[in-house]
Amino acid sequence: MENKSYLIFLHNNCFYGVEALSVKEIFLLPEVTAIAEMPNSIIGVINLRGNVLPIMDLNLRFGYQQQEYSLTDSLVVIEWQQSTIGIIVNQVYEVKDIPVTEITTEIYSQGELSDGGSERNHKLHLVTGVAKLEEKLITLLSSHNLIRYLEEVAEFSINDRDNIGALVKENSLEKAEYQEYSKLIFCPNATSQERAIFQERAKNLRLETQSQDFSNLIPLAVIGLNSEYFGINLAVVREFTNVQKVTPIPCTPEHIFGNINLRGEIVTLLEIRGILNMQIQTTKTNKNKALIFEVNDLVAGIMVDEVFDVMYLNPLDIKSIPTTINHSQAHNEYLLGTVIYQEKMMSIINFEKIITYKGLIVEEEV
Repeated sequence: MENKSYLIFLHNNCFYGVEALSVKEIFLLPEVTAIAEMPNSIIGVINLRGNVLPIMDLNLRFGYQQQEYSLTDSLVVIEWQQSTIGIIVNQVYEVKDIPVTEITTEIYSQGELSDGGSERNHKLHLVTGVAKLEEKLITLLSSHNLIRYLEEVAEFSINDRDNIGALVKENSLEKAEYQEYSKLIFCPNATSQERAIFQERAKNLRLETQSQDFSNLIPLAVIGLNSEYFGINLAVVREFTNVQKVTPIPCTPEHIFGNINLRGEIVTLLEIRGILNMQIQTTKTNKNKALIFEVNDLVAGIMVDEVFDVMYLNPLDIKSIPTTINHSQAHNEYLLGTVIYQEKMMSIINFEKIITYKGLIVEEEV
């Protein structure tokens, strides 16, 4: 049976796929520089190791409303015949081999038009079919046509927007003027902390990879708990998700937050603050976030306030836990050490030790 390999990603709660062979690289969303005279769906460019990479917003490309960008969003860089483009996605899911017998193309055959076709059908032409995989419906996109969308643009006129923010001072612009300027500012509603992270990512992407050695570095997901930074080894992280609805589990200890339905999979959410001698979050709101982890056959999640970044850490930079950190000595066994992140102290969680905490995982008979 013939298979095709696709990178599956989640965007606006829908699954999409692009041919895996066309994917050049994937990284977390950096700050994007706005540029003039580009199609509406191209929100700007980034400097990727000396090369200008145009960035596409799929929401705008399909005619939907633009959404706020998040620190947990990713960029998928697609290459076709030496041309590249980056597309913003909410969550990279996995690479899967899909049998061609599971791909339906007939419903899109009428959308294949000549270059003189309407804009509506040109949008539809990005979709090559729909695949059914493990009870999921996956919309398959054409990497070739994503690239073709830019062929008529010969040059990129990059404007320096760094000083625009200085113009937007208190009472210095009328509301209408601010709205116009905000179109040129990446994530105008981002906090100063979030903006600093976006900018740091963009700075790192400008560096040449030849000067960096990642072989001995530890990848960490940077999360926030009670206004403190914590790092978790990325090897155990499956994904990040916003928590919309939590179902409480009766007769469970306080570190069991509840269950969520994650695309048909029931996942138990854990609250590890008590283990770290921190105040436990008891309020369930629509702004809750979770880090979903997978260790061996165990899949669960931990509640977090924010997911800030992914960083690569030199093990030599890890320092012992200072006595000033507000964790009791009994709880320090769940921390590997500390490092400096964004000019603040970040504690690195010993996740393998955390999941062995007595009573952390509730058995089915409870």
